[in-house]
Amino acid sequence: MKMHHAVTLLCMPLALTGAAHATQSISCTDMKGDSGVDILLGAGPVPNVLSVTLALGERQLTSEPALPGEKVTIAQAYDDGEVFRIDLMDDQATRRVAAIRLILADHDMSPLRIGTVQIEDEPPVGVSCVGP
Repeated sequence: MKMHHAVTLLCMPLALTGAAHATQSISCTDMKGDSGVDILLGAGPVPNVLSVTLALGERQLTSEPALPGEKVTIAQAYDDGEVFRIDLMDDQATRRVAAIRLILADHDMSPLRIGTVQIEDEPPVGVSCVGP
């Protein structure tokens, strides 16, 4: 029994390492370079958005509790093959705070997405992104 626990403890770092390789990210910036979005994705056949951090002008929003900025919750993430949609809600999940809409442009060398990010009733900001 003790040997079983020792083997389990030795294998745990390997399992954690495997999980880290199963993540991918999408990173977006606007034309000026003063606004950006970072999206961390987990593995799976459907969008598995693990976290979103965005900065538009002076406003920063994040789904990561340890990062600075206004805390948001990922309400939904949907990819119909044409548009990848992510909606972020306030921390109490009472209203939509931000909408991210990205279109995948086919390119052989690396994935490229273009789209918009909009916070509440502000005008949408155009972004270009790299990532899957």
